[in-house]
Order: sequence, then C-alpha cells, then structure tokens
Amino acid sequence: SPARVAPTAARAASSSSSDRDGAAKEGPVVVAVVTTASCPHCRRAKAAIAAAGIAFEEIDASAPDGVVLDAARELSGMRTVPQVFVGGVCYGGADDVEAGIADGDFPAAVASAGARASEGGGGAAGGADGGPVPRAIRAAVSEANGATPETGSTIVADQQNQNQIQIQNDDEEYERLSRLCERMAATLAPRDVWTFAGFPAWPPFVKERAVVTGADIVAWLDQNQKGGTADADAVANAMLDRGLIAATGRRGNGFDAAGGDDAPWRAALFRLSDHACEPVGWPNVTIGAINARRRWRGLNRRPARLVASDLRARILSMYDEHLSRDGTFVDYAAMAQSSAFAAYVDATAELQTVDLRELDRDEKIAFFVNVYNAMIVHVTCAVGPPSAGFFDKLTFFDRFRYDIGGVQWSCDDIEHGALRGNRPGAASFGAIIGAPWLSPGPFGRDDPRRAHCVLPPDPRVHFALVCGARSCPPIRTYTAANLDAQLAAAAESFIDGDVERVDTEEGTFRCSKIIGEWYAEDFGSDDAERLRRVAGYLPRGSAKREAIEAALARGGVKLVTAEYDWTLNGKSA
Repeated sequence: SPARVAPTAARAASSSSSDRDGAAKEGPVVVAVVTTASCPHCRRAKAAIAAAGIAFEEIDASAPDGVVLDAARELSGMRTVPQVFVGGVCYGGADDVEAGIADGDFPAAVASAGARASEGGGGAAGGADGGPVPRAIRAAVSEANGATPETGSTIVADQQNQNQIQIQNDDEEYERLSRLCERMAATLAPRDVWTFAGFPAWPPFVKERAVVTGADIVAWLDQNQKGGTADADAVANAMLDRGLIAATGRRGNGFDAAGGDDAPWRAALFRLSDHACEPVGWPNVTIGAINARRRWRGLNRRPARLVASDLRARILSMYDEHLSRDGTFVDYAAMAQSSAFAAYVDATAELQTVDLRELDRDEKIAFFVNVYNAMIVHVTCAVGPPSAGFFDKLTFFDRFRYDIGGVQWSCDDIEHGALRGNRPGAASFGAIIGAPWLSPGPFGRDDPRRAHCVLPPDPRVHFALVCGARSCPPIRTYTAANLDAQLAAAAESFIDGDVERVDTEEGTFRCSKIIGEWYAEDFGSDDAERLRRVAGYLPRGSAKREAIEAALARGGVKLVTAEYDWTLNGKSA
C-alpha cells in the first residue's frame, strides 16, 4: 500500500456466504471500515467482519495530513481506529464489532441497512453514490488523493515508481572498498582484547571490543582482492580514510609498508565498521551506531522531518505487510529477511545528515517518536526483544544507537533525554530504589543534545512509544500537523485498554507499570493525581472515565501495577 497517502475505498475480500452455508445473500455493500496502516485492531475488525461473511469497503486514513481521519472523527466522535460504519452511521470500533457479531446485533444492523439501500434509501449520511462510505469521508479521500506530496520526499517517488530510488554515489572507489570491507567482515571473526589504557587513565586497563589486528586485515586483503592492483597496505589505508576501518587503542596506526614484519600496525588493533555497527544481543555489546555502517552518500541534505517521514513510511509498510490477518502477531523473522528491511537499514544512514535545530516543538516530538519506534523495529528484527534476564531488560534501550546529525542517540536518550526533558529513566539507580530524583537525566551539563529537550514534556508520549513487547502500545506514526489529535488518540486507546477497576469499595485500579511505577512522576505526585490525569485522556461520558471520577470523588484511591509482559508481539529471527 502507498506509504504516504493511500486513502482508497476498495472492496475487501470477505468470506462469501455461498462458500459456507448459503446463509447470506448477495446485496449492496453497506459496511465501511476506516483504518490506518499497521493497526492491529483494524486487522482484527476486518477479520471478524470477513469471517462473518459480510462484505465491506476499507478506507485507509493513514494520510499524514490527517484529512481523512478528521472527517471520520467528525462523524463518529471517535479518536481511535478502526471506525466501522454501517449504512453511513458509525457502529463502533473493533470491540463493538466483535461483540455485535457474537450477539447478532451487527449482522442485524447490516441486514437492515442493506434493505434500506435496496429500496433506494441510502440514508442522509450515506455515500453520494449510495455506497457505504459517508459523503464527508469520500470527499476527504478525494482531497487526500489529490494532495501534492511534500517536496523532497523520496518515499513518494518510491510509491510512484518502485525501485527507482538509488543512493546517489559518484565515489566508485568508496563503493568498491565498501563491498570489500563487507566481505572481510563476514570472514574475519572479531574478538575482545584487554589493553593498557595508559597513565594516568582509570581504569588502567580497558576492553577493546570487536577488534582484529592489522596483520589480519592485510593478510585477508592479500588473499582476497579480486583483480586489485594496489598493495594490501594501500587498500587498508584507503579504508581507514573512508571510515570503513578505525584504529583503536592509545595510539592510532596507519598501514605503513616500511618496517617489515616488525611494523607497529601488524599487532595494532582495528575495528571494521561492519563489526562495530552490527546489532548484537546480550551479553555482547554493539560499539557503533547501527545506522552508521556506511556513511550516507545522497547528494542533497533533506530536512529532518522529511527523513523521519520516509523512515516512518517504510516501517509502516513493512509492519503492515507482516502483521497477521487478525492483528495479533508480527512476523519479525520474515520482516528481517525481506528486501524492504534491507532497504530500510540502508535508508537509516540518512539520519547522519539531519539538522535537529530546524525543528519546532511539535516537529521535534513527532521526529523523535517516529525514530524511536523505527529503531525498536530495527533492533527487534536484528536481535529480538530483551529475553536474557534482568540485565538484558535493564540495558536494552541504551545498548543500540542511531547516528542522528553526527551524534549518537539511544532509545533511552530519545525517550528520557529529549521527550521527557532529561529525566532519569526506569533503569536509573534512583528509579530502581523508588527515588528517581536521586539520579540525573541521560544528558550531562555540557551535552549538546540538551538543546533538543522537549520542555515541558508531554506525558502522552509514553503511549506513542513502542518496544515490540505485548504490553507496549501498538505502533503508530506521528506528524507535527496533527500531533495533538494523534497523541490524544494514542492516550485514549492505551488508557481504555489498560486501566481497570479491581476493587470498587476501596477504589483500587490496576494500570501499566508505565503509569503506576516506572514513570509515575510524569503523571502526578500521588495516585489520585495520576488517576485524575489519565481519566482526562478518556472521552467525557465514557463508562471508565465516570468510574474513575466517582472513585476520586469518594477519595482513598489506589493504583496497583500489572506485571509487564515482555513477550515479543510476534516471531523473531
């Protein structure tokens, strides 16, 4: 499906009644389902409707400008998707449809709307052509389809002409050396080596990770250069110049042909960029940024928001492709082996060129949320979720980094440094002992990344960040133009499915550790204040909001947290 704008109304494949028991009859399609890309609840609703033998039209409301979703929201009053319309009238979301199918109400509503449509009365809200899509939504679809893409969006060009986009590269020598380095990394096994750090360094000994010796490199080049005329040491120096190899240790060494077998570079340690930037699972350590295996070689520097927009579109397209039909399972193993994932990994290198100073507050929030979520999918495909015990979970979000504008950012840096205004994370010492104020944020006093902190922070970002685990919010994408509505929808969806009353008399509610433990200070100073804030994320008049407000009025409310489910929401490689 198109990655930027794909709001087309298309007849969905469904289980025809004639294929089953002949119960349903051919007739007008009266059901329309408003969806967004990679939404598991949308998949669940569509699967339930199809399994019931009911045909429907699907409206993709993934357009970043939000025009289709805004039109649907005006009609339905809902901020979340899916939104299911029957005969032009909103029936509800995925839970409502499943419940309606179970008790027979949904098929009855469909039959009634079908009868009206057959008699020629499509209803005031119905489509202008008598179809199931309300006029306002169909008009918004046409508007979105006719919108002009943002200048410089490579993903739009990719939609119009698949496989047209190629990295612009005039440096044929770099390309040749890059392929040579990739082959070398595949056959030379790196190792960890303890080295003397020099006086007065402390500690005096350091472990150099994922390194090889200069002799290893030159010997490999001697044996494996195909058709190369340059000496191996000259080729190794060319790789050093282009950042494909890096010298480590106290003193840097080049590859000097003079000196013979006693040349210092032979025993010196070097690190290949492929080894440094390869994501590895616990207890191994990834040294470099996982998007910096190669430098970005595009001809023009694009605005940060467009780079993030393209990465977001690629991730959504892959996620949608590998999300199960019922929306409950993501096949990360298949995703990791796909050509789209390989293209995504190459595209992340463009983050090396962005300038974050050009972003305003909403653009900054949307950029960092989208990049965080993209990095999590990247790492989950490469190494899977943190499943090797306490320390794996404790360090997972700080072990992998993207190079963004020449500076390395981990998921912890993005979440706690940028989006939470430089507050300590859940893995900090203070947070672990229940006193987060004892620990500093991830950015020190002189860290240049402090300039990109979002202040004051918006706690709703917690419901926008994903981690690939079952207890995480589902993946969505965010744009500056519609950020408030998108964060409101994410918060409503999360709170509606997460907070539950467990003891009416004592006013006890169960919630995620995100709200009640790890980031409790972001939502309020005590349980009552936290419940009051999260109740505000729910629609006025909703049953859950009224239950929380009634408990707050009685006083003595208490929050307990549910155990966090770190199980992968799919299958890893």
